[in-house]
Amino acid sequence: MLKPNEFLKDLTIHHSYQPQLVRWLRPWRLKTYVDILIVVDTEISIAAANTFGIASVIDLLRNTQVGCMKFRVDIAVRSSGAFSVTANPSAEQAKYTGFRFNSNHGGSSVINKYEQIWCFGFKPNNSGSSDDSIIDQNFALPASNAELEVLDGWMTEKKGGVFGTGDHHFLGASMCRKIPRLGTMRRWTNADGVPPIGSPDRIDTLRPPSAAYLPGAPGGPLAMGNSPHQGDLTVQPIRWTSWRSFYTPFYKKKRPHPVLCHPTLGPIDVMPDHAHEGLCVPAPNLNATKQFNRELEYPDAVGGGNKPEPEVIAYGSNLSQPPYNFVKGNQPARTNNPMIAVYDGHKAGVGRVATDSTWHHWMDVNIDNLKAANNDDWKKISRYFINLAVWLNPPGYSTRCFYLSVITSHIQAVGFQEYSFTARRRELGLALSNHLKLVYGPCWVTERIWDLVWELELIPRSRIPELIKSLDELEIDTNDLENLVLGNMVKATLEQADQLKATSFDDKKTKLKSLEKPEKLFAEPIASAFKDFSKDIKLNQKYRKKLEAAFK
Repeated sequence: MLKPNEFLKDLTIHHSYQPQLVRWLRPWRLKTYVDILIVVDTEISIAAANTFGIASVIDLLRNTQVGCMKFRVDIAVRSSGAFSVTANPSAEQAKYTGFRFNSNHGGSSVINKYEQIWCFGFKPNNSGSSDDSIIDQNFALPASNAELEVLDGWMTEKKGGVFGTGDHHFLGASMCRKIPRLGTMRRWTNADGVPPIGSPDRIDTLRPPSAAYLPGAPGGPLAMGNSPHQGDLTVQPIRWTSWRSFYTPFYKKKRPHPVLCHPTLGPIDVMPDHAHEGLCVPAPNLNATKQFNRELEYPDAVGGGNKPEPEVIAYGSNLSQPPYNFVKGNQPARTNNPMIAVYDGHKAGVGRVATDSTWHHWMDVNIDNLKAANNDDWKKISRYFINLAVWLNPPGYSTRCFYLSVITSHIQAVGFQEYSFTARRRELGLALSNHLKLVYGPCWVTERIWDLVWELELIPRSRIPELIKSLDELEIDTNDLENLVLGNMVKATLEQADQLKATSFDDKKTKLKSLEKPEKLFAEPIASAFKDFSKDIKLNQKYRKKLEAAFK
């Protein structure tokens, strides 16, 4: 249920408007918090004093708000003792110990209390053994079939989002390698071809922190080693893949996947470096079956069409020795190391999944100095963590906050300055778009609009991927479509917003009529925008052909 103190105080909304706004939105019954369960093996610390852990990321999530969305984070430790629950844990304390994915508390499943589960696995060990059977030995606490059945049900029924990662070799495999989709989107075992901790086959992404480490330095380049160079301010560049394209009158511009999109700094194109990373899988077998039953791992698309596939959204690279000098010795230069992979399970009726080549992109030992510097590299890297927390939500969570952002924009600066009854739809849409991009980023605005189209079924779902592809091939400025959609959403709420502004300062406390639920309020305006845009395309194509014929 919406309460003013939960989300309005951080949205630059004057307190005079808040009571009426909450009454206005009462039927929406929005959940403004996202509950995330972070599961760690005992070797991964959650205490800030131990830098081999993720305390900074946990703290970041707990103190971040994206639009109306905030994050509550609980910690679960997979340990060998009996399952126990701490009712009010401190910031650096686990709520659950002896945790398993099928743990119950108070007569109900623990994981059903959460929208997302993030797994940071270490077990079985860092031995470098070539024997994969170690992964499933009892001491490694491997995820059991009973656990995986419960987790699989949660990913299907609640459509909860899962993130999981390990490091080089089979680190993290005991917890993660059989989790649906996650187990095939990343290399977890020797049989998968995991990179080792040493030898030329490792993935050493360390970068030279100064000229003394570059080839040609007097006396030869200094050697780069994990300590201290994984934690210095010199990060590794990454190559993001194109997710969407849009056209302007002068050029084509590509955008990364929303997970790698910063609201103001552009693509997230850096990560912390490390001396031995893991790898994601660029093209998993879509016909694979789950490792704990015989069901298909990747379901068919809801509504028909091509089966949704995982995609690698970022690739890493590494320098070679020679000419560089690494403490761990020779390695060839590589430019296409699959680093971050995502799977949009919503389109297949299940939860989303994401994975990373290594938890060293997340660990305090790698990010503490960047965090202290608070430079652009840190702002990009930290936004990657936040973006995942937004993207992994079950269907509806992020789009409902997007609906709310449209409503609250009326009583923020953009609404007071740019919204009027005489403004054209595209003008209203452009104003709202520029406002939303500062909160979410341009890639997110695009994704939210298409998520709304999919959730509201305004277009047959099987046709949406082909429509997106066709718009790209036609070299049409899809920003124009987005502005039409957003402009229609503003238009649809202008009259009610005007009443809200007027009654907020009314001593009689005039009661406003509550808004319809967002799905009903905005479905027709969004559908209308697509119809009008389709007409515009046909006209443009007609005139374009005439112009081409005239100049022949």
